[in-house]
Amino acid sequence: MGFYEETGILILGTRLKRLSERFLSEVGKMYEKLDIGFEPAWFPLFFLLHKKGSLSVTEIADELNVSQPGASQIVSLLCRKGLISMEADSYDRRRKIVSFTAEGESLLALLLPVWKTLEASMLELFQNEKEGFDAVKSFNELEQILNRISLGDSVSDKLKK
Repeated sequence: MGFYEETGILILGTRLKRLSERFLSEVGKMYEKLDIGFEPAWFPLFFLLHKKGSLSVTEIADELNVSQPGASQIVSLLCRKGLISMEADSYDRRRKIVSFTAEGESLLALLLPVWKTLEASMLELFQNEKEGFDAVKSFNELEQILNRISLGDSVSDKLKK
């Protein structure tokens, strides 16, 4: 039995991080192999704009469940890359609206068939109906539980008893 198996649930966070880094690395290599200039970290914003159209930075932060500075950082990066633009809202000049540039739209057109194929491959890996295993469903359930219950508070409460 290896270290990770022996340690069990206590090392879950480390294992999830390691798996996430491995997955993102493999996806990044896939984009490189396909000669597509795209970083896995850009996916949430790109996909969100694809699905919802133009949005404000605040709406992006809310939709992606990230801080406004975090959303601003990725928006700024993709603006510098020329993939998205940020324009003042015609109704409220303080509000900035984010949308794809022509270059961003062209990149999106390259990405959509890749994402469709990637999704099919991921479903094969992570949803094994024969084995009764559905990683996506399990992660969704885990996130819902963690949204309701603080692990730290639970441990603190138990230690106080």
